[in-house]
This record gives sequence, structure tokens and C-alpha cells, in this order.
Amino acid sequence: AVYVRTAAEEEAVEGLARWLLSGGGGAHPPRRNFLFVLAHAADPALYPANLLRNLALEPVASLLVFLLDVDLIPDPGLYGYVMANMATLEGQAAHAVFLVPAFQGLGGFAADESAFPTDKNEVVRMVQAKQLKPILSGEQEFWPAASCVAYDTWYQADQPYAATYQWPCEPYLIGLTATMPLYDERFVHYGNDKAQHALNLFYLQYQFLVLPGHFLVHWAHALAAWADEGKRNAHMGEVLELTEQFKFESGTEAGVNWHTG
Repeated sequence: AVYVRTAAEEEAVEGLARWLLSGGGGAHPPRRNFLFVLAHAADPALYPANLLRNLALEPVASLLVFLLDVDLIPDPGLYGYVMANMATLEGQAAHAVFLVPAFQGLGGFAADESAFPTDKNEVVRMVQAKQLKPILSGEQEFWPAASCVAYDTWYQADQPYAATYQWPCEPYLIGLTATMPLYDERFVHYGNDKAQHALNLFYLQYQFLVLPGHFLVHWAHALAAWADEGKRNAHMGEVLELTEQFKFESGTEAGVNWHTG
């Protein structure tokens, strides 16, 4: 789903669709396995990220769905792994979601796709060489959003392992499409919009299993205007109040002690 505020932004999305259909002007095979859902801004001051996520979830027809951001690149082997293990994953997905750890490049490796790792061995080597790090693990970043994946365990793991959920972790995950909860659309400002979804899965007693051999790499880009620190701070009170309301409502509905979030 793409949030468009102006006619120029809508034309840019239509131009991208034409480019994909043409195979990048003939440089690549034409692509038709994509769907853009355009959401027009009623109030350009807001960024209803969870509404967009729900719009993207609605037309999904596959058995499993991967909840990730557009600036994250899956490793080349992930799709093949999922397809080859579909029966096993489907059997576990009734009560579990599958976490995929994310990394971000450092220095010149941050936005150079040709330097991105292609397998786990390369990830470990690049982390040791300080060319790559777990996403959001820097001094000025928000490590609690990603730390529940337990990266130190992942480096050594050769089997899926259980992650211990802790608020406000918001991992990237694969789950059963038919039973995937929707996002709370009341979150229209920066903060806790993805975290509330992971917390809801926890309240619903899903197990968080980390896939040991696969990963995502973050493509570095400038911070979007809607995520500006000043705008975040201006609405933080509203976000925190809504978060506590959500915890109470969803925890009560699930019949759990919502204070655990």
C-alpha cells in the first residue's frame, strides 16, 4: 500500500508500475507479480501506517504472509526455503510466527546492494569485520525494537529457536495469512504502530520462532518527513496514551494479564 499526498506522487507510483511491467525498459524480464494499493491522504499531516498495512494485507492470497518494510531486502535463499518447507511451516503457524533477523550495513556498505551478504556465513563475517550490524543496535538507535530476536543465538543456530518476546519488540515475521491479526488503525503518528501488532500476537499466545539461516538487509535512506524527531515528540503523549489503551483492550480481550506488555 502506498500513501499518496499529491498528484505527482500518484504519477510516480504509476510510473514505477509501468517500469516494472516493461521489465525496466527491457533490461529485465517484465514483472506482473506486484500490486500497488494507493491510499489518498485525507489529512497530509498524518501518516496512517497501520491503515496502509491492513490495506496491503487484505488482498494477500498466499498461505503465508511476510510482514516487513519496503526498505528491507530478503536474502536470496529465503523464498526457496519457505517454499521447500511450506508443509512444516504451515503446521507450526497455527500457534507460531517466524522471525527473520534484520541487519544494516555500516559506512559504504549501507546502501550498496552489490555489497549485501547473500548467505549467513557472509553475514557473520561482515558483522565480525564491522561492515554490518543488527538493525537498530547503534548508540542513537532503538535496540529494544529488535533485540528480542537474540542475535547472539542466531549466529550459532542451525535450528529454529524460540525468542522471548519483550515489549516493545517489533520483529519482521512470517505467519499464516488467514489468522494474522490486523493492525490497530488508531495509530496515525510515529511510534508503537508495529509494536502493538507484535504485542497482540504475544497476547494471543503465539510462539515467536526465529529462522536460523535467513535474514534481511536494510537499505539505507534518508529519514522520511513524517518521522521527523520534532513531529514524533509533538505527538508522543497521544501515542503513549493510545498504547496503554490498546494494551488494556487487547489484553483483556485475549484474557491475559495486560500488564505483562
